[in-house]
Amino acid sequence: MKILLVSDNHGDDQILKSIDAAFKLKVDQLFHCGDSNLSSSVSPMRDFQTVLGNTDQKLDYPKVITQKIDNQNVTVTHGHLFQVGMTMTPLLLLAKETKADIVAYGHTHQLAVAMDDNCLFINPGSISYPRGEYAQIGGTFAVVDATQEHFDVQYFDRNLQPIPELKFGFARAHE
Repeated sequence: MKILLVSDNHGDDQILKSIDAAFKLKVDQLFHCGDSNLSSSVSPMRDFQTVLGNTDQKLDYPKVITQKIDNQNVTVTHGHLFQVGMTMTPLLLLAKETKADIVAYGHTHQLAVAMDDNCLFINPGSISYPRGEYAQIGGTFAVVDATQEHFDVQYFDRNLQPIPELKFGFARAHE
């Protein structure tokens, strides 16, 4: 299973159109982790499974999505309702509740990826307004390739190019 994760474009529809055109046939699902500031009825949002961010007032997105793809449970939320700026505990509890293999979130505008309790937690960073250590890249999104044995994570820049130093692999424990 291969998914694409993007977040926090804050109305920048052109970058989403570019990502959609380049990747929608290369991945099983496109996910948006919130703060799109774009209606679900406009292109390219129709191609993304999208959650509600803290700046998405009056938009009709759910707060959390859990979708099964090839026996993998993917849970997506924006993160503002789960205190992601202070602690990961609420996301860990969400992962348990949804039986998630992958939990994706946004809100902080900082990319992050880690394994905890055999679950991949990933923030694709902000595609339009990045913060933190990798802000100089100018925006990021991520592609996750998941099998029963491992997760491969590749971050991309706004030019849709892979960032070699932001490629990660995680072995999955067998139960």
